[in-house]
Amino acid sequence: MNLVKRKSVLCVVGLAFVILGLTSCSNEFGINTSSDPVPVVWFLLNPDADEQFLRLGRSFLVDQNDPGRPPVADSTVWNLTVDVYLEEWLEGLPIHTYHFDPVAAETKDSGFFPQNNLRLYKADFPLLRLATYRLYIHFPDDNRIVTGTTALPGRPEVYDPVEIPGRKISFQSGVNYTTRWAPGDGRGVFQGLFIIHYNEIWNGQTAVYQAKLEMDPVLGLGSDIEMTDVLSGNRFLEAMAKQIPYREGAERKVVNVQYKLFKGGEELALQISPDLQQTTISNSLNQYTNLENGIGIFSSLQQITISNLQLSNTTLNELAHSELTKKLGFKDIHDGI
Repeated sequence: MNLVKRKSVLCVVGLAFVILGLTSCSNEFGINTSSDPVPVVWFLLNPDADEQFLRLGRSFLVDQNDPGRPPVADSTVWNLTVDVYLEEWLEGLPIHTYHFDPVAAETKDSGFFPQNNLRLYKADFPLLRLATYRLYIHFPDDNRIVTGTTALPGRPEVYDPVEIPGRKISFQSGVNYTTRWAPGDGRGVFQGLFIIHYNEIWNGQTAVYQAKLEMDPVLGLGSDIEMTDVLSGNRFLEAMAKQIPYREGAERKVVNVQYKLFKGGEELALQISPDLQQTTISNSLNQYTNLENGIGIFSSLQQITISNLQLSNTTLNELAHSELTKKLGFKDIHDGI
């Protein structure tokens, strides 16, 4: 890999994953000059959808005298004609070619990076599991082409939690709750998410809200038969106390719990930080890329959703009466507060 270190600092748009190297490849990326703009690609194949989206941007130059200052887009943006297409390969042979068309991007919240130079492309087709995909982004005006390859990993299967009558989730203080799943074929990164749905009655008005408990990313090296992660009861209570606002006189009751397991492809695993306990799948930028003549990520992201889960009686009682959460107004199993 030919690497050229840049004198300027490049920040990229759209990359929202952190890194842990699973190969010996350097985290630096090759760039021809210290000032040329670089294509930035964010493309996650979704095996569960019949439409695929690719986001294309360009690099920004950060003021090294004031690195905390939000960057300004370079003098030009990708207003040139761009051809985006994807080849589907199976057993070493190309079987389909899909062309992407530009579409209007959704308005995004303001943030550190300018949004006005992003372009969104879309194609409608179902993905083929076990296939390999080759991405091509061609800039005809300067004869530049960005390429990348990814293979869809196997689909995971959740063993725990599952929706079984009588089985409930216990987030009891001093006790760890263990999630379990079969990772499926291929290396990747996994992250669990619990969503607590609850009703709230306040000032005569009833509303439904939710609180989210993100688990830490877990790497799968492709050799595991079963994987696990744990969430402590103390962490559950702390998250509820932090996320749910105190409202005097409010009465709340847990309705159900939803669990989501996300599996990112091997390229996203290469974005995970060595310190997994202090990161999430979506909180930092890094220079790792699996693209040629560009930077960014071409990978996949899939999810498994388990709905209508219930909290144990012990958990509901502790949520209602613990020192951390009793002021939130949750009802216990006897509808007491």
